[in-house]
Amino acid sequence: MDVDLNLGAGLDARVLTVDDAPLLVEATIGETGRSLWGARPVGPYTLTDAQQALSQWEHGQFSIGILREGHLLGAVGLMPDEQASIELAYWIRPEQRGRGIGSRAVRAATLWTHQTLRVPRIWLEINPGNEPSLRLARQVGYRFEQRLARHCRDWSAEDPELDTWHDCLIWIYPPTA
Repeated sequence: MDVDLNLGAGLDARVLTVDDAPLLVEATIGETGRSLWGARPVGPYTLTDAQQALSQWEHGQFSIGILREGHLLGAVGLMPDEQASIELAYWIRPEQRGRGIGSRAVRAATLWTHQTLRVPRIWLEINPGNEPSLRLARQVGYRFEQRLARHCRDWSAEDPELDTWHDCLIWIYPPTA
């Protein structure tokens, strides 16, 4: 898919492919949290982890990389569902957080998805304790829709039956239906 997003501030955006695995490895060196796009790993990606994660995005979903001078600063993932809507997820590398990169990227990806792909509903799943993501959702024009009890998996165990789950807040765009 060809994506042309104007992020300004020297930021480029393009769809990531498996060939971008080295960029993902370098971008996650300082990551201490859970995986960006799946259950594993916790923390930095190995080349194999990055290749596997990016290969999963080649089947109807895609990830838009946010780059500056060839360095991956973050990504916005778009995951279509059966109801003609798309879930949008985002990640910014730890040392770049709090600089407005996520807001720029999410705003641009949201508008592009809504206007170019003509998707009528775009939604975010946010952990209720993730204040930076809640601020970002409000700032870029999303509206709170609902809280889903124990909807999101923590990925602390391989077996879903043994795992723990937390509530998720659903935020939608456009803000009025």
